[in-house]
Amino acid sequence: MKTSHIFWGIFFLSIGGLLLIGNFTELDFTWDAAWKFWPLVLVLIGVSILVKNQIGKNIVGGLAGLILAITLYASFSATTNLFHNDLNFVFDDEYNSDYDTTYFFQEYNDSIKTAALNFNGGAGSFKMLMPTDKLAEFKTEGYGGNYYLKANDNGIHSDLIFNMKNTNIKFGKSNHHNSVEISLNSKPDWELNFDVGAASVDLDLTPYKVSKVDIDMGAAALNIKFGDLADVVRFKINAGASDINILIPDSVGCEIDSDASLSSKHYEGFSKVSKNLYRTENFDTARKKIYMEIDCGVSSIDVKKY
Repeated sequence: MKTSHIFWGIFFLSIGGLLLIGNFTELDFTWDAAWKFWPLVLVLIGVSILVKNQIGKNIVGGLAGLILAITLYASFSATTNLFHNDLNFVFDDEYNSDYDTTYFFQEYNDSIKTAALNFNGGAGSFKMLMPTDKLAEFKTEGYGGNYYLKANDNGIHSDLIFNMKNTNIKFGKSNHHNSVEISLNSKPDWELNFDVGAASVDLDLTPYKVSKVDIDMGAAALNIKFGDLADVVRFKINAGASDINILIPDSVGCEIDSDASLSSKHYEGFSKVSKNLYRTENFDTARKKIYMEIDCGVSSIDVKKY
């Protein structure tokens, strides 16, 4: 039997079996797991060409077909998960929610020294605006009542939870729109946690003292600008296929630990220290530092100074 027949036979048997199992179980793969192993398919195809023994060719070809099937299935699973598991598509012009603009806010008092914002927004457009006298303000545009705000205070610290109630996407005469504008108080020391899907995220953090930023996103476009108000900033991002643009102050030392071998990377003013580790020339001498941890799939990553 020809090696090509073995390859395609194993491929179709595997992809069909995975799809069947996935329909009845919680079988799941992540984007990272898939794209870290796809080059092995090319390696195995190359080996099958070099091997002269037909049995060896068939075994290697079959393995290549199996790995290709797993890679494609995992990538497909990850792509559908970019919109989160609770996403629903509604094909109905009679959808029972009205499009509107809603405002949320949480009052501020001087006793609050630190605060954390935990934001879950699904797919949409999310933007950070200039500071407010409130602890936090949110302006949402979309189908009414789709967000809720919850605050937990212990005197000097406040935890804010701003979540999307559901991720219904409406298809009909009116276009779906989900946007949130965020304003924070500039006095507390902030921690920011964003969990979004296919989104456009624009965060100007220069007016805020932010010590930690954690972003988990799908196929998104991220623009983030850091300031120099905090002595140490820890920034972590986990993304799928995304366009990532990061601005850092010229006076701040920065270290990037990136797991993004399949991505296009441009780290302006950085030198490579070791595998996946980059630092600015002033990292050791700078009084203020930013530590970045970047883990993403096939993305475009651009880090610049200003």
